[in-house]
Amino acid sequence: MQSFRSSARLLEKEHKFLLAVLGAASFFEGYDFNIVAVALPQIRETFGLTVQAAALWISLLFLGALPAIFLTRRADKIGRRKLLLVSIIGYTIATGATAFAPSMSIFVICQFTARLFLSAEGAIVWTMVTEELPAGARGLGFGWLAMLNALGTGFGSIIYAVALAPNGISWRWLYLVALPPLVGIAYLRRKLPESRRFVEARDAGGLAKKWHQILQKPHRRWLILVSLTAMLGALTTQAGFFAIDFMQTDRGMSPTASNLILVSAGAMGIPVLLIAGALSDRLGRKVVGCSFAVVGVIGAVGFFFVPGGAPILFASLFISLVGQFGAWPTLNAFSTELFPTALRGQAGAWATVFRVAGQFLSFSLAGVLIAKLGSLPRAVLVLALGPLATIFLIAVFFPETKGRELEELHFQPGDSSGETAASITS
Repeated sequence: MQSFRSSARLLEKEHKFLLAVLGAASFFEGYDFNIVAVALPQIRETFGLTVQAAALWISLLFLGALPAIFLTRRADKIGRRKLLLVSIIGYTIATGATAFAPSMSIFVICQFTARLFLSAEGAIVWTMVTEELPAGARGLGFGWLAMLNALGTGFGSIIYAVALAPNGISWRWLYLVALPPLVGIAYLRRKLPESRRFVEARDAGGLAKKWHQILQKPHRRWLILVSLTAMLGALTTQAGFFAIDFMQTDRGMSPTASNLILVSAGAMGIPVLLIAGALSDRLGRKVVGCSFAVVGVIGAVGFFFVPGGAPILFASLFISLVGQFGAWPTLNAFSTELFPTALRGQAGAWATVFRVAGQFLSFSLAGVLIAKLGSLPRAVLVLALGPLATIFLIAVFFPETKGRELEELHFQPGDSSGETAASITS
């Protein structure tokens, strides 16, 4: 708590307003992204899909983030604020349209489009927090975004478990609930400020002239490492998406019970998001993030392999989520902190693209592994090697960024002078 209070004291009124606005955007991002996981068994039933077929179909959804790189690159040209508003409008309309999908193919098209805009929105939100918050409070800001994202996920589970599933109401209503963000667009157009660092870079003529400047030294090194770790860390995504399905089909839980187990475990772990973010401002991103990531892998393996009913499932899921919640805001910070203002939006997009590529691989490989190995738990055990590789790469090759101003951590495009903190590997 001391770390939290120390970071919070650095926040001014304008920082708190920005966190409130970006936190709301992150809330609906989490809600929209995870509806399909919440109602997966019923969606499979509606469209007549097996677990293997559903895994392959859902893997296509994640490809929606790939064209997001072209959209998010515009944030380094026209500004963060304008593209954030466009992204919110885009994903809200596409999510609402999903409710009326008559077939799995149309469902995938709608969600593919939604995830394109969601991926852009996520990258921009984290970029703005990176640029606007004081160096000693960035970790807290990342934790705040992650917490609101997790609350959005839990909100969807609660709606489905308490209101929809017990009353036999269709999963399609979950997608209609995603429409309210459109109401706030007019307010955001008037009140949301542009990133101060972006304005300064634009006015000084410091914006990147060509997109491929991010492939030059020293940015190339960090782009490769950030992208690789984002992809490897996402290889267990399929396990998370099929957690509710696993509890219902393999452990005999009802839709209400399985959703409530997920919500309860997640709710108890949510404070970790803020605590870990603030703790990383004090102890460092690497030690906090990697430690929690190890806990997350242990919990995930226990969830699928330790026999038992609701108490065991709850305990294992809680451990897994605590690990994920602690690692998420701390390790994700590298995707924006290691790059200059002129390239930061694009860097966040590349990280998102490779994370989604990892999610796509997770579902694709899981479908093959389930067929070859005979069960979902065995497939999860193989896919867990991805996050373990991520932990190793971050611990060995990444610099420590806690408490340092962004200008200390990178070159500006075209600057070949001297060595910076971001060229130090420990």
